[in-house]
Amino acid sequence: MMYITQWTRREGVVSANSQWKDMDFDVNDFRSRYPEMTPYIGDNYGMAQQHGSALLVIGESHYLPEYSTIHKDCATWYTSDHTKLNEEEKGWISTRDIITEELPRDFPNQAHGIWKYGYQKINQWGPDLDNYHDLFQYTVFYNFYLRPANQGNTFRELLTEKDNAIANEYFKYMLEQHKPNGVVFLSRLAFDCCWEKGTLAIPVAGAPHPTCRWWNRKCSKYGGRFGRDVVQDGMKGMDWSWTKYL
Repeated sequence: MMYITQWTRREGVVSANSQWKDMDFDVNDFRSRYPEMTPYIGDNYGMAQQHGSALLVIGESHYLPEYSTIHKDCATWYTSDHTKLNEEEKGWISTRDIITEELPRDFPNQAHGIWKYGYQKINQWGPDLDNYHDLFQYTVFYNFYLRPANQGNTFRELLTEKDNAIANEYFKYMLEQHKPNGVVFLSRLAFDCCWEKGTLAIPVAGAPHPTCRWWNRKCSKYGGRFGRDVVQDGMKGMDWSWTKYL
């Protein structure tokens, strides 16, 4: 089912008022036009599903270089395709390639801190593997927003009603396709704008972005915890003991 909704704006966050309507957005068509944005799927994600420990990890958005313009207009981005991008731009939105290529190097680029620090903390609260790199094989990762942000900035400055409707439609698609046992948002903006989070029968965590200041600060809205410790909320009840025998 496709949908769109009416909107309210509070504290800069676009949210829904639960009035569902048809929306003209074809997930598979978008995936074919921007294949670089295909989610990263760990090789042993199916094994994690069998043990009830499959995690869907969600970031905020990709970025494009300062000189890029195609993403600045919402309508242009969603009606265009990857042939309008140069090779550098394609590289910046290639989810699987970035993770696959940078993981062996331990994500030295500060812009990739979401994977380094995010997965380190998920590993700490989850399976506690000897090397957090191994956690990737049991997870699926993608960015909530399907339009890139400006280099070095939060997607909040570009966020429109259409972006949010499309992101929520794609989120439902990801749940249906990958059937996770838990969800960890590594973006408070994405978590706040996800309409479905309160209706799911699986645990969901809404942590701040690992490179923002709230990751290493305690906050009342996180129950007095550090932002980084919120990730545990997406793994409640999971038994990771099976990973010790691999």
